[in-house]
Amino acid sequence: MRLILIVLVAWVIGLGSYLLYDRYWPGHTGSVYVTSTPTGGEIWMDLAPVGKTTPAEISEIPIGKHSFTVRLGGQRATPFVQIAEVMRGSSDTLSFTLQDDGSSGYRDQRIGSVTPPARIPPVEEAISEKVRKQEPWDVPRQAPRSVDSLTMMRGGDGEPTVSQIPEDAPPPETMRDVQRAAFDTVSGRESAATGAVEVSSSIPGATIILNDRRLEQKTPTVLSLPLGTHTIRVELPGYSSEPEQHAVRLSRVAGGQLVFFTLTEEQRAHKEFTITTEPVEGAIFVNGDSVGFGLAVVPHDFGVFSISYGDVEGYIAPEPSRLAVTPAKPNPTVTATYMRKMRIAAECGNDGQVDVSGDLRWEIGIYDRDKGARQSDTHGPKVNEIPGVTRMAWELGMGDPNRNPTGSDYIKFIFTLPPDVSPASPLNLRLYMYRSNRKYPLSLSSRCEVTVTVNGRVFLDNYRPRHDQTGADSERFEEWSLQHTLVPGENRIMIRTGEKNQLFNYLWKFEVL
Repeated sequence: MRLILIVLVAWVIGLGSYLLYDRYWPGHTGSVYVTSTPTGGEIWMDLAPVGKTTPAEISEIPIGKHSFTVRLGGQRATPFVQIAEVMRGSSDTLSFTLQDDGSSGYRDQRIGSVTPPARIPPVEEAISEKVRKQEPWDVPRQAPRSVDSLTMMRGGDGEPTVSQIPEDAPPPETMRDVQRAAFDTVSGRESAATGAVEVSSSIPGATIILNDRRLEQKTPTVLSLPLGTHTIRVELPGYSSEPEQHAVRLSRVAGGQLVFFTLTEEQRAHKEFTITTEPVEGAIFVNGDSVGFGLAVVPHDFGVFSISYGDVEGYIAPEPSRLAVTPAKPNPTVTATYMRKMRIAAECGNDGQVDVSGDLRWEIGIYDRDKGARQSDTHGPKVNEIPGVTRMAWELGMGDPNRNPTGSDYIKFIFTLPPDVSPASPLNLRLYMYRSNRKYPLSLSSRCEVTVTVNGRVFLDNYRPRHDQTGADSERFEEWSLQHTLVPGENRIMIRTGEKNQLFNYLWKFEVL
């Protein structure tokens, strides 16, 4: 028990010693090294000069946030002010660039006070014993403010007057307060009626709102305000402020004060949708109105929109679509794909020759149930005239009836799908095929059937052509979709008549497009 008591006492003594060390031991300060281009600028910290010029190190600065700026004649510092977070034992470096602001001197943006142009050295004035007794000794006096090219005269009422007033001087009814503030500045002491507040923000140019009244001044700036309590906040479109506002209490003994706002960009939901076309740029229409070419960013209200696309040579335009935009999806993205057009064709000419478009070849022969397709130039279909019309076509019959088993004519078209044409492309097969009334000798039936296979799979089974031979003059055709039927690379489409077919069929043109 005694050992526990000793340990507890030692722990309490150790904790107390640490707290006393942390609270009262010297070293609760840091330093800041200030430089400028050009050098020789007067360094100000927390609205007061420190008596040093750049480059220089200011040491033993109490921990916390402090404002720094540099002044040199008629030059303005960029940035106007910098905030340093001083920590115990820290050492920071601040750099300023001094540039001519077009005037002969530095002018604070103040309310209710005027700082004239050219600068003169500070003037110390003896303070009467009466004033000394009124001033608290535990509050250090700030260095006197500088006044530039200000001529003080006495008016008829004995009050000081200003012979040169800048353009932004206050109205006449407050001129007496301005004159008194100027006199107090020359005498080296602050006006009893005002105090200085420096307002800065992490992003310059924010509007200052003082006591719910919007000012013309922007951050950073120095305001001279009546003594008392004031609320200050700043606004910058698209940014939020931390804190939302500062409460500042000004008194004769408080000295200059600094308020600093951290501005953060707000993340807002933009009400717009984006439409792009690939792999080519095409015209984009929303509700029938043109909104872009290849890329369109469309501001919107919530609702349903109709999207369509313009034609591009060599490509198939995407199908029109409808886009619903809701608060749950305020920024949808639409990507529309143009399919490259592909056309291959074989057409029988009236001279008996075959005209080909695209990379296409064909073979002819006979097909029987047991042996399959056998290429044959003698027994396969020939290019003949369609009976009763003026066109030539491949004539497909049942083949040689003397064979056992009997065979049928076939023609096979072979082509390659280009790499940039997907099997999912909306390609179609067109057959300009017609049935005739011509029969085989001694035939009693009128069967006219055709089978179409794509890459060895049956595509049309026992199909009967819709149009008779007279439809050839009007170029009638029948069409089927090949989407998702073809394969990358080489494809084969075979057209053959049925084994028990008794009528002739004529194929004038074959197309895939």
